[in-house]
Amino acid sequence: MRRFGLILFVLALAGCGAQAAGPSQSGTVSGSNGPFHAEASPAQLHAGATVHLTLTVTGPIDYEIGCVQTLHIWAEDNNHRQVWQQPVPAIQCMALGHKVLNAGETATLTADWPTSRYLAPGSYSIHGLFLTVLPMGAGMRVRENLPLLTVQVLA
Repeated sequence: MRRFGLILFVLALAGCGAQAAGPSQSGTVSGSNGPFHAEASPAQLHAGATVHLTLTVTGPIDYEIGCVQTLHIWAEDNNHRQVWQQPVPAIQCMALGHKVLNAGETATLTADWPTSRYLAPGSYSIHGLFLTVLPMGAGMRVRENLPLLTVQVLA
């Protein structure tokens, strides 16, 4: 029993001051807009790292599926210049369909933004459009409908 206690003490002592290797990346930024809840993590990262995006859509909602890219996302720098987008190029074809989420049902979509290692330090805003089915005669589609998320690229 004494030997076991000594082993635990040594393991605890060895763990003191342990830190993860590599640059510090942390936090999550999130936002909501109507049926859309978006999250990006990490909220702070070094150029070359990947931002993980998660979109949760809550019904009731009717959205496009099939040969369309349901989720369009892009990142802009402080000067509103687009530095990344998905899909590249946009996927389009004639086979369109739709999916209905009933009240309380959810769908989750994910995407990754592999930032360039040459990306300048600063704030970058992540924008998006989720393709909903519009009622007949609804007119033009909006350019974006997802909550705006901002991540910081560190020096």
